[in-house]
Amino acid sequence: MGDVSTMPRVAVDGASIEQSIAKLRQLDLPHRVSDKPQNVEQQVIMHAIDMLLLHQRFLVLVAKALMMYGSPLHHLENNLIRTARLLDLEVTASAIPGLVLLSFEDSLTHTSETKIIRCTNGWDMHRLDQTNQLLRRVVYCKVEVDQAIAELEDIITAPPIYAWYWQVLNWGVLSWSLCLVCFGGSWRDSGLSLAFGLIGGVLSLAAGKFSGYTNIFEVSVSILAGLLSAAVAKWGCFGAISLSATVVLLPGLVMTTGVIELSSRHMVAGTVRIFYALLLAFIIAYGLLIGVEIFNKLAGNPLLDGVLLDLTQCQSLSKWSWFGTFPIGIINIAVLVNIHWRHWLSVTVVAGISYGIFWLFKFHLGLDDLAPVVASFVLGLVANTWAKITGQTAYMILLPGEMFLVPGSVGVRGFSSLLSKDGAQGLSLALQMITTCLSIMIGLLASSFVVYPRGKLNSAFLTV
Repeated sequence: MGDVSTMPRVAVDGASIEQSIAKLRQLDLPHRVSDKPQNVEQQVIMHAIDMLLLHQRFLVLVAKALMMYGSPLHHLENNLIRTARLLDLEVTASAIPGLVLLSFEDSLTHTSETKIIRCTNGWDMHRLDQTNQLLRRVVYCKVEVDQAIAELEDIITAPPIYAWYWQVLNWGVLSWSLCLVCFGGSWRDSGLSLAFGLIGGVLSLAAGKFSGYTNIFEVSVSILAGLLSAAVAKWGCFGAISLSATVVLLPGLVMTTGVIELSSRHMVAGTVRIFYALLLAFIIAYGLLIGVEIFNKLAGNPLLDGVLLDLTQCQSLSKWSWFGTFPIGIINIAVLVNIHWRHWLSVTVVAGISYGIFWLFKFHLGLDDLAPVVASFVLGLVANTWAKITGQTAYMILLPGEMFLVPGSVGVRGFSSLLSKDGAQGLSLALQMITTCLSIMIGLLASSFVVYPRGKLNSAFLTV
């Protein structure tokens, strides 16, 4: 199937909605007050108006769903415009994080109506995949717009696929697995990370219940993680434990998405995300520092002098053991971003292939700078090919693998070094974070070009 712009537009009895509206204005119905029943032509025109309003409502719901469930913004606008063209609407769309502007225009009267859609950003890949599949059915004319609206409302109002207790448990298990795979921790470090991760999960649950606590959620978790990690530092590696306890908060994915959006000429969204990622990394590093200082004051005899996030001092396990804990970490990330259990196998296989390439280039060939480029290229290539064959949403398939590659902890370690008066190492780690994001961006965009050299014409958010 080609671009939706080349498809026949939705029509009412052989006439497009625009033609029907033009006839309505010619009839001057507001000045015709009569008790006589409407003729067939007037009924057709009034039906066209109802369909116009129905299509506008559908587009507003689509914009809200895509924003809430994590569609990349640089694709969201194109997706809305193409859907509007299919529905015979003249629309200009603009999106920034948390806000979508839809301007419905009327070329006949030279008027426009702007709808402001404000909603929170999130990561819900299950609902994003459902929205994507619904849009495909609309594009292929397999479902009427009124039925699509009802289904989309059901998607938006449906309960989460994972209950709150699974989400809390997932925080702890994710901290445990990533402590072993990403931060070089020992079995003792991972056990402590599991306990502290569970505490972070409980606090995240509280942040969802109490709106006032949401604003201080990240800094409170960081302070508590720094305090508890300092308290057990003589039995484990402080850097691995503290970073694992705050792993869900690390801003690597936000930073990578911002760099990709900047490269896609979406300046406002990219700038906002990059600044937010840097601020979040600084907040986490500052919270860990405050937690350590609190412990030093309480202990009287400080065990830690500043924040020690040097992961080279950790007693890491053999790298071969990562292949046992890696699938657990991928499944934890899948639960975190609400990927349905039916897709766990495909997500794990795709992420495993990508991480295997990364492991080969970084630890065996010693190509540190090339490893994230090749790994992200393979990740995007396999995910897009898999989606092209199965019809699944590629963004859902590649997201957990991408989160394994993003350098969120590097930014936190960089700001921690700056706060600890180690400026040279801090700047070096900050530069490493940016270059890794650029490497991932190059790999993902190159893979998307290889699979779809002319672009994906009927699903705009297939990849990052």
